[in-house]
Amino acid sequence: MPNPTPTSQPVLNGDQVSFRRLGLEWPHFAGWQWKVLIVLTLINFLNYFDRLIIFPMFPLLKEEFGVSDFRLGLLGSVFIVVHSLAVLPFGYWSDRGSRQKFMSFGVFLWSAATMLSGVATTFRTLLLGRALVGVGEGAYAPAGTAMISDSFPSSFRARVQGVFNMGMLVGGVVGLAVGGLLTQWVGWRYAFFLVGLPGIVLAFSVYHMNVPMTLPAEKPPSAFSLFKIPAYLMVIVGGMFVVFSSTAFITWGPTFANRYHGLNVAQASSWMGGLVLVGSIAGVLVGSYAADTLQARWVFGRALTIGATLLIGTPFLFVAVNTDSLPLFLACLFVASFLLTCYHGPATAVIHDLTPPRAHSFAFALYSFMIHLLGDAVAPALVGKVSDLSELRHGLQIGVGANAFSAICFLVVAWLIARRARSGRPPARVAA
Repeated sequence: MPNPTPTSQPVLNGDQVSFRRLGLEWPHFAGWQWKVLIVLTLINFLNYFDRLIIFPMFPLLKEEFGVSDFRLGLLGSVFIVVHSLAVLPFGYWSDRGSRQKFMSFGVFLWSAATMLSGVATTFRTLLLGRALVGVGEGAYAPAGTAMISDSFPSSFRARVQGVFNMGMLVGGVVGLAVGGLLTQWVGWRYAFFLVGLPGIVLAFSVYHMNVPMTLPAEKPPSAFSLFKIPAYLMVIVGGMFVVFSSTAFITWGPTFANRYHGLNVAQASSWMGGLVLVGSIAGVLVGSYAADTLQARWVFGRALTIGATLLIGTPFLFVAVNTDSLPLFLACLFVASFLLTCYHGPATAVIHDLTPPRAHSFAFALYSFMIHLLGDAVAPALVGKVSDLSELRHGLQIGVGANAFSAICFLVVAWLIARRARSGRPPARVAA
């Protein structure tokens, strides 16, 4: 499968080669490559900061517009639906046009929509603003992940995607934490304006960024050709279940800690938030390094890393749900957070490993569409329904099972890649 070639390739001496085999060495990339990684990671930080900052504003928005909790919830639901639908056409178009222009457009649109949300005079206009944020972020995500992969050697694909995903994790946590403080300090209207302004600057930065890299000249494959890659389809299934599991615990974890371990709301949010953040950051970084290291040894190394870490993490998740000991609950939650976030960088890398460069944007877009539609859009309500019928512990056990099934899916992906490699064929059928 042809790969885009960055203009500067690292030259390694003997000692550096040894470190590279261990997956511990970063070569001297060109300045433009570092700029791509840093700027796009900052944008991903703003992506999730802007996405989640609205939730701490709910009490003030309820008072301002006099709406029900259901209508407040629509601010999140409308965003997810619009974002899920937007990634498909923008992913398709960015494989056939300028990824920089699509990224710049997306960042500018969601940042402007965030700023304009601060002048909303009715709840409907605020809802429209959040929908436009979903469109903008849907335009950015497929092109952003593709440019990250295409700007670096494939041997570093999981690591650079892991750094990119760090922006997501930190941005989400900061959006929830700082968003509430900022709203109390300046009010929700000015808060929207302040968090949207940096995105406008970064949108112009992306547009004018010098990226001396060209994609292969071949015609992009048809969107339907991706459905001929069994391993890619299994990645989508595995992604749906792991996102279902993680969303279930993110949504209901603090409530679970309150009901079963007696933590108040502030304790549950701060204790669990801190443990999950530290564990997740470590998991993304270690998982990305491990995936690239194993990929250098085996063609299925990245998929194996995902499947193995999810499988090892499942018992810790099970104990966390079923124990009556608070210290054991927190300890298992921390270990599970570490192991169950190891997939973030490798998952995108596997998607791009399995597809040709001119399909990278749409391949990620389809994956994103499915995991949002059948993963995080379903999990909160389903777990809540089981909790209503039985108890919350039983509802979260569905999340444990979903995580275990996801592990099996990614181990099957590793097996499919290995089987295809043994047959002497390239891993991506559309590139064969």
